[in-house]
Amino acid sequence: MMDKAVIISTGDELTTGRVIDTNSATIADRLSTVGIEVTAVLKVGDDRELLRWALDRASDISDLIVGTGGLGPTADDLTAEVVGQFLGCRLLQDEHVAQSLKKRFEARGLTWSDNNLKQARFPEGSVIIPNPTGTAPGFRVSVGPHRTLVWLSGVPQEMLTMLSATVMPWLADLRSGAEQISACSFKIYGLTESRIDDMLKSISLGQGAKLSFRAHFPDLTLRLTVRGKGERIAKFERLKSEIKKILGSYIYAEGEETLEEVVGRLLLAKHQTLALAESCTGGYISHRITRVAGSSVYFHGGVVSYSNEAKIRYLGVKAQTLQEFGAVSEQAALEMSAGVRDRLASSIGIGVTGIAGPSGGTAEKPVGTVWISIAGNNLHEARRFQFHGDRERVIVGTSQAALDWLRKSLRAP
Repeated sequence: MMDKAVIISTGDELTTGRVIDTNSATIADRLSTVGIEVTAVLKVGDDRELLRWALDRASDISDLIVGTGGLGPTADDLTAEVVGQFLGCRLLQDEHVAQSLKKRFEARGLTWSDNNLKQARFPEGSVIIPNPTGTAPGFRVSVGPHRTLVWLSGVPQEMLTMLSATVMPWLADLRSGAEQISACSFKIYGLTESRIDDMLKSISLGQGAKLSFRAHFPDLTLRLTVRGKGERIAKFERLKSEIKKILGSYIYAEGEETLEEVVGRLLLAKHQTLALAESCTGGYISHRITRVAGSSVYFHGGVVSYSNEAKIRYLGVKAQTLQEFGAVSEQAALEMSAGVRDRLASSIGIGVTGIAGPSGGTAEKPVGTVWISIAGNNLHEARRFQFHGDRERVIVGTSQAALDWLRKSLRAP
């Protein structure tokens, strides 16, 4: 029974840092859903000896090896050849794959060269894993009586398609009746790890259940996993319900949904529209809102009012307000949110003004001081926030605070 896996990612672009290895995280997450524990992730460049080293190490500590990359037609695509040497077997050309490759090139009007047939050669005894979105199929092959090697494309979207369509159904069928895992993730804003840990200490996890944290500024993810058979699902649902009850509105999403997606969904449900007046964030909140498909339905637009003159001309902020209280003030933020709401004819206006740094702070208003204001039908309020860190952290933190406040205001009765 396959219980432990090692993931191998290959490619010079990964070891040099030019490309971030997202494949390993995706594969590890998917394997966990069928109860397979990832014991190691190995990342090596396009080098025969290093790839052979990774295969040797992986076979020592796993039942399943899942690799990505090196399946293409070029000289640095070494996977099939090295795996063949590792297994002590020859490479055989799959004629069905070879003909499919030729037909694909012909259909696209591409010039064919015989080096493309490299993508049709696999270690003897392999089961082909189709690649519907790319040219290079993967393969699955036995490594002795109790171990299997699976190799997939290194292109993330191709890998994901192959993993979802072929590998995961095979693993699920193979492990039917074995210990399974139920898991979910909660995205949280406004609490530290220590505070969450303290709030959840009354929950009795029992055997097979685990809570884990991942801090990723400006928020945090809490993951619940429950292993077992029989009563696993009931236990999982009970723990999930208890966590949601205790953490309440601090949870802004489950799974991979972003805060801007949550806000967009609420704006649609409430039939509300939004306009933004941004100073210190320089349009970053607008960027987050508009990267959600369909946001034009609820987002009327934004004004990046960085100078005092822009605040006066485009948002109607009073010159007297800026002279008396300054641009980073409760009064200025209130006038910014009301001004952008009225000028862009939206239901809700948000104004943001602050000192992102690294210079510009004073004893009274240090770097990281930010005022955020919301102007809505039944709400016109400004709040002061103090963020710490470099300019980027202040901007990102401000955007998260503004969107989370909007989320909570939209959920209010």
